[in-house]
Amino acid sequence: MGAELLAPIDALRSAVLRPWGTSLRPLLLSRERRVTLAAAFGITLAFAVACGFPLWSLALGPVLLGVPHLLADVRYLVVRPKLHLRPELILFTGVPLALAAIEPRVELGVLAAIGAVCCARATWLRKAPLLAVLAVAFAAAWKETFTAQLVFLHFHNVLAIGLWWFWRKRSPRAWLIPAMVLAGTLALFAGAAEPVLHLTNGWRGPAASFTEEIDVYAPLASPVFAFRLLLAFVFLQAIHYLVWLRLVPEDDRTRAAPRTFTASFEALRSDFGIVALALTAAAALAIALWGVLDLAGARDGYLRLAGFHGYLELAVAALWLAEGKRC
Repeated sequence: MGAELLAPIDALRSAVLRPWGTSLRPLLLSRERRVTLAAAFGITLAFAVACGFPLWSLALGPVLLGVPHLLADVRYLVVRPKLHLRPELILFTGVPLALAAIEPRVELGVLAAIGAVCCARATWLRKAPLLAVLAVAFAAAWKETFTAQLVFLHFHNVLAIGLWWFWRKRSPRAWLIPAMVLAGTLALFAGAAEPVLHLTNGWRGPAASFTEEIDVYAPLASPVFAFRLLLAFVFLQAIHYLVWLRLVPEDDRTRAAPRTFTASFEALRSDFGIVALALTAAAALAIALWGVLDLAGARDGYLRLAGFHGYLELAVAALWLAEGKRC
């Protein structure tokens, strides 16, 4: 059914691209160029939104992009590398992650990462340093729960960039992407957004006030630094979505040329099955409709649903480091 609905969209895309075939050929045949261009555009847009309308980004981003990004997380970190077929990982990593879905605590996320390292197909000599670091992190998170939650809240956006970077071998041109992210983050901490915010009246948001958002994402003593930290979070959260919804899917495909919408849907159905896709689509639609009625409530509902996903990224990153390769 889905493939039939997408066929007209593919036909329209072909009609639009056909006149530009010769000029677009280098882009269509080069994954590296396409990813770099998409990343540069996405990073620029994320920076502009963080400078002009940060509260709208905080409200709408999770409601519109959250569920698809969770599906991508599970698809590319678990299903595609077939980690769900490794029973030891299900037990020692999956159980802590399931508990984290109920009560999202950093200690549970670190425990999932420890389980992943213990199950890694690597020597204990290689595992030992990682386990030592994770043990320290577990102790720190156990002692300072609130601080650990705040640190991980910001860290997990950067973690996604690291996972994408190690997805496959990079050309020198790929350094442009982390360089742009770093430059944008430093510019926000240097105060680049303040003049733009005053011009766009970006202080006004659709739901929560700026002060309320700072209390959640940057409850720090220095108001100026807290304000800029919040803007950096808005920027990096948008990059996080860009990584999972655009960059990783491009990198994970075996063929360099882009796929049709129909082929993308068939690959997605092959990975998850139609029932799981239907449930995911229903969840995404439900949160979007909820957002029409109560935007703040819909965002909070999504964030409760998504509490586990950062810890999944942490566990897989630990597994990759232990095994010395992408899973």
